[in-house]
Amino acid sequence: MTPTPTSPATGGASVRDERRIVTSTAVSALGTWSYNVGIAVYAYQETQSTTWVAIATVGRYIPALLITWWGTRIARRFPQRTVAVVADSFCAAVMLALGAVAFVHGSLVLAIALAALSSGVSRVQNSAALTVAADVVPESRLARTALLLSTWESVATALGPAIAAVVLAVTTPAVLFVLNGATFAASSVLLAQVAADRRPRPAPRLGEATTDATYRAAVRTVWPLLATRTIAALVYGADIVLLAVVATEQLNQGTRGYGWLLAGAGAGGLAAAWILRSRSVLRTATASGGLVLYALPLLVFVLRPDLAESLVVQGLRGFGAVVVTVTVTAGLQRGIPSTAAGPVFGLTHSLVLAGTCTGAIVAPVLLGAVGLTTTLVIVAVVPVLLQLAVLPGLVFFDRTGAAALAALEPRVEVLRRLTLFHDASRATLYNLADRAVEQRPAAGTRVIVEGAEADALYVLVGGSVDVTHGNAESQTFLRTMTSPAYFGEIGLVHGVPRTATVTANEATVLWRIPAGAFLDGAAQAGLSNALTENVRRRFTTAAPDPALASRLL
Repeated sequence: MTPTPTSPATGGASVRDERRIVTSTAVSALGTWSYNVGIAVYAYQETQSTTWVAIATVGRYIPALLITWWGTRIARRFPQRTVAVVADSFCAAVMLALGAVAFVHGSLVLAIALAALSSGVSRVQNSAALTVAADVVPESRLARTALLLSTWESVATALGPAIAAVVLAVTTPAVLFVLNGATFAASSVLLAQVAADRRPRPAPRLGEATTDATYRAAVRTVWPLLATRTIAALVYGADIVLLAVVATEQLNQGTRGYGWLLAGAGAGGLAAAWILRSRSVLRTATASGGLVLYALPLLVFVLRPDLAESLVVQGLRGFGAVVVTVTVTAGLQRGIPSTAAGPVFGLTHSLVLAGTCTGAIVAPVLLGAVGLTTTLVIVAVVPVLLQLAVLPGLVFFDRTGAAALAALEPRVEVLRRLTLFHDASRATLYNLADRAVEQRPAAGTRVIVEGAEADALYVLVGGSVDVTHGNAESQTFLRTMTSPAYFGEIGLVHGVPRTATVTANEATVLWRIPAGAFLDGAAQAGLSNALTENVRRRFTTAAPDPALASRLL
């Protein structure tokens, strides 16, 4: 008999994995958003042209858009932890190459190409890391982890540029690129220690067509969130160009002023993260308020404020940007099933890239056509009008999402109390609750027959059942099970026929969870080590063929 393995998703192991994932995301995101500033500053220092700043943005984001779209579809075929580790390592190598190019003041086109490669692969990494988080974090801590992940991603969009501003104030973009490579390497080391892929995973029985259908349905559900994130990215893309002009022409501070403006946004982002840290649930409609706070204050720059006033404006805008990202990311994690998480997060990153490219293209065109003042007005007002059009969709998402979760909550609470599902993720519990079909067998009904094919897990919600082993001539009574309990897991886990007969001894309420749904849930998020222990105990009690028992146990 082999020892009972300890599930990596339980106890201290899951806590350590949770910390590694959060730390990895924070470190990697800070580096990514720092070098976003570095490549823009490098382009401006080499050419003194805002047009080249826009080219640097578009030139790396359009290829990155294609890499993200293609990469997330290829990556879904492989273990997501492995995808994240390899992507981080690759990005670290690319950043070292980019640092070398910048150090010798090499080709700007080559620098943009390397940045595009890193941008695309890093977004594949982020999608994989978010999926790993959904796999390994127990339900009891998932809300907290989701908030930490989304908050750090949001803070990085503001704090990363602020860090870049400090680094660039004392050194060169080449050093910033090398430091960013170090953050990718650190993230790779952290994720390599996560136990997600070391867990034995039953092969999912859901087909590719089902997965694609789930993905399409998820996109239809969360489209207002995707639209909001895209609008915010459009503002960010315009910012890359406009803030350089504001710093140079209004503040007379050059690239140093550009860094100060980004640092102001970083301070506002940190304030937002501090305020949001204790909020486990945010209505996604809150993102509309965040976007208004992000875009509309650009109108203040029309009045040509001084540096101190500009920093206050940027602080407000950074606050709004973090509110948008936190609420949208948390809404996506709450609103999409695990099977569609990777592709939907990949689509989100693609839309962010598309929005950023659009903003970076439109800004210099408007500057050339109507000047800085009118451009600021357009970039401040148009995104707000677009968001007003999206707001009813966000309200509907909040209302229907809350109703759907409320309908499943009673089932989720029953599943959560079972030792089998103690460490299952929140997404897994809701998926299982949604797939469960209620049955009400009468007294004397044989629910499971020994020797039959194992095709479902049963959750005993009300009443009791008797478990017996053997045929009618030599039947052995094993136990009586009363609700809440579960049975039928042995055949599913080991792929063997039913090892016992289960009969309702009174009017009983059962939830039948199809084999595919149960095994897919186990593969996606892992289940408690109670599963292994109970299989061992029940299989031993049923006393099947000794050779088979020794092979399975």
